[in-house]
Amino acid sequence: MFFFLSKILSFLLSPFTYIVLLLIWLFFCRNPRKQKKILLFSICFVFFFGNSFVLDEFVRIWEVPFKSSKKKTYDIGIVLSGMVIYDAKNDISKFNGNVDRLLQVLPKLKRKEIEYILIPGGSGDLYHPENKEADLLKRYLTSIGWDTNNFIFESESRNTFENAKFSVDLLKRNFSDLSEKKILLITSAGHMRRSIACFEKQGLKVDYLCANRFAGPRKFEFQHCFIPNMSAFNGWTHLLHEVVGYTVYKLTGKI
Repeated sequence: MFFFLSKILSFLLSPFTYIVLLLIWLFFCRNPRKQKKILLFSICFVFFFGNSFVLDEFVRIWEVPFKSSKKKTYDIGIVLSGMVIYDAKNDISKFNGNVDRLLQVLPKLKRKEIEYILIPGGSGDLYHPENKEADLLKRYLTSIGWDTNNFIFESESRNTFENAKFSVDLLKRNFSDLSEKKILLITSAGHMRRSIACFEKQGLKVDYLCANRFAGPRKFEFQHCFIPNMSAFNGWTHLLHEVVGYTVYKLTGKI
């Protein structure tokens, strides 16, 4: 039930949803004075949530700080999914920005800095539960000739809580000395806070490597600071998704 509600109600976390609601309200409002207030509020709303500089500052607060894992070796690397969808029409896998999670860890595997890789991820799609990310990634890696003998794939978890729970259960079955293993968790910087909390709740202590960090060096360029940007709305959606997700997990005892 939690999974379905999170998917169905996710549109409520998009600032764009509220812009549409404000415009609908403006359309039906017949009070000229109130119309002006709604219009002014809508303009301020657009400039605030469309401002890339403002978004960067909020994201900077939320993202887990950079932590170098250089010159360290790990027994297990856990790479969270959320990076690939399957295009059935063209029979291809399509990757989004989260693929940086995988790209960050493959060189470490090549350099033997990590012995085993665990990729948890079922389908996060309500309409296509058959498209399981771990299976898609396994097929993709095999298709490009990557040796997956040191990979473990878990294809039933549908969210971060299940990623952690099912991963720990699987690791316990594969490693009798799991408590002695050095484990590196790899996911997006904005997703790391909730991810670490989920794994620690399951009794697994992890080090971390942040991928696809959103907030970079501060930029004081005119366009970045003052011109509304449509991509900023998407950034707010992702940020609010993580903040609300963390809060709900906390309230429901998942972390």
